[in-house]
Amino acid sequence: MAASGESCVSLWRGENDELVRRWRRVTRSPGPGCSVAETAQQCRLAFTKLLQKIQGLPAVLPALPLELTILYNSLLFDIHLSSSSDEELLAGIDYGLTRVLEAYSVPDHSISPEGRWKKLLQEGASKELQAALHQLAALQAALWLVTNRLEAVEDLFRILTGAKDLEPSPCSSHQNELLSLLQTWRPQDSEEYDPLVAQSVRDLKEILWTSAAFLQGIQQLEAGNSTAALAFFKAAAAGLSSKRVLAQTFTLMGCCNLRLGKPQVALQHLRRALQVDFTFLPALHQAALLYRQLELLEAELESLALLYQALDGPMEVTSESVDPHFLIRIERLIRSAQRTPFFAQKCPAGVKYLLAQRCLQAGRAGEAAEHYLDLLAMLQEGPLPQVCQSKMPVLPRIPEVFLEAASALEELAKHEDALVVCEEVVTRTSLLVPKKLRLGPGLNGDEDVLWAKSPGTVQEQRRESLCCILWRAAAHVIQGWACGRLGEAKEAISHFSRSLDDLLRIHFVSADGACNSSAEEEWEKLRLSEMKILPQIRQLALTGRGAQFLELGRDKEALMDFQHSLHVCPDSPSANWYLVHTLWKLGRRKEAAAHWQKFVPKSAPMDEKAEGSFPLYLQSCARQMKFPQAESLIKNMEGFLGGKSLEP
Repeated sequence: MAASGESCVSLWRGENDELVRRWRRVTRSPGPGCSVAETAQQCRLAFTKLLQKIQGLPAVLPALPLELTILYNSLLFDIHLSSSSDEELLAGIDYGLTRVLEAYSVPDHSISPEGRWKKLLQEGASKELQAALHQLAALQAALWLVTNRLEAVEDLFRILTGAKDLEPSPCSSHQNELLSLLQTWRPQDSEEYDPLVAQSVRDLKEILWTSAAFLQGIQQLEAGNSTAALAFFKAAAAGLSSKRVLAQTFTLMGCCNLRLGKPQVALQHLRRALQVDFTFLPALHQAALLYRQLELLEAELESLALLYQALDGPMEVTSESVDPHFLIRIERLIRSAQRTPFFAQKCPAGVKYLLAQRCLQAGRAGEAAEHYLDLLAMLQEGPLPQVCQSKMPVLPRIPEVFLEAASALEELAKHEDALVVCEEVVTRTSLLVPKKLRLGPGLNGDEDVLWAKSPGTVQEQRRESLCCILWRAAAHVIQGWACGRLGEAKEAISHFSRSLDDLLRIHFVSADGACNSSAEEEWEKLRLSEMKILPQIRQLALTGRGAQFLELGRDKEALMDFQHSLHVCPDSPSANWYLVHTLWKLGRRKEAAAHWQKFVPKSAPMDEKAEGSFPLYLQSCARQMKFPQAESLIKNMEGFLGGKSLEP
């Protein structure tokens, strides 16, 4: 029987070694008839069958080193091909440890995985088993890293090393225990007579080191500890890594330095990331954000243009710098970290919008209009997202994109095109605009808005209705100013009036005492965001309509609009200038002079700060609102005041 057992072990050993040699041949010089992926799949199936044969017999001590090595090789291919879940892979390791305990006649009832490792490594496993157990322990650590169980990995390596005489880790953070343990761990070298393995445990140790440093860096960065995170990322950059992971590491080092107030150092790290892997687009996006912070507009626009070009074209894959026969790679172990916001994948439409927005903000209307029109074409090509439910990264709500595009066209004096774009907003929002919208704390429902009435959605539905009203009102305002510049005063007045009519749909009510704290909080959010835009639209509509009334010689109606505009925004420079001008035209010169002395000399016709307070899509209208006859009015008022005293 003993001879028969030795014969089986010898046969199993031969199968194991032949499979490993086949894998090494294919990965080092792939032949035309068999791909690396196909060979990996074949080896996985062969190792699985071989393991089933061995584990179909009772566990015996002489065969255990080979059995654990075959289990190790089988799991390597399983992890590489992701053919089993992490739970199934961990269960395979647990079963292997259970068979070792059975061979030693050690009861295995209610022992945790950590307890099994401690019992085997510290209390009884023979020297012949140590190398195979360390191989399995490395896989156990790798699978725990995948699920971000860093404390469990640390406990395991404390058992493997005995946690004595720890060497100092190159990471200066206080949370460097795991890296110190990995540095101290000395897995046994494979001897000539040992079964072959598809990936050496020493290579796996290097990958564990880099992964542990990288994951701890992510933890510290998310916790806001940029200094500690930077130390971990420096350690990860010094370890064995692929080009992609090294680019990720340099990108995160750039983010840490930026948070630490070192933008130039951050820029150097982002450049290194792109030098290592020019296809790693999050580094390009972070560079664009950094250029914006440094107010380097040309560099920012160039980065965004490159990012859009890369996203819009076929993606190139950077070749790996690690040995191609590695079955377990760092990317597999740090996949939980790929969800960090720093690596969020951008969509082409989102980057195109950033280009358009930045050009418009910088006053480069021609480039902005071109980008906006490209973006509108992109939105129209596929299924257009619902007007109130776009979830594209970076993009604002779809109607705001249309309104900003119209604003850019207005800057270029392409008034007819701006009118068409705004009409699209009017058409798409009309079905969503309620006849009346009651706003205020304490409202539990609104009979005038046809929405579902579940408690969790009432506030959000009311906010959506408000947004639709404001978007349509803003579209009419832009149309009004466009018609005015085309010399179509009556049509302009009509658009301004429609905008004001839309705003009259909004009714404010006072609290009724039945409001809870969450409703108050939602109401405050409304007041701080959308509600800020409402008086701005009303001011633009009233001032614009008043200016068109002046063009038609309807001075009294113009005066009423300017007065109402000042009631909405008392500090509006343009409305004050228009009011003085209209009073002067009506022959009410004392009133004009009194108002002049009170306000106008203290204010520019339209300062940049007031203009910048408007949303981007209304800033072109705000610039058009400037009073155009300032010099003439100043001469009239100075001449009048030079010979008259307005003292009571």
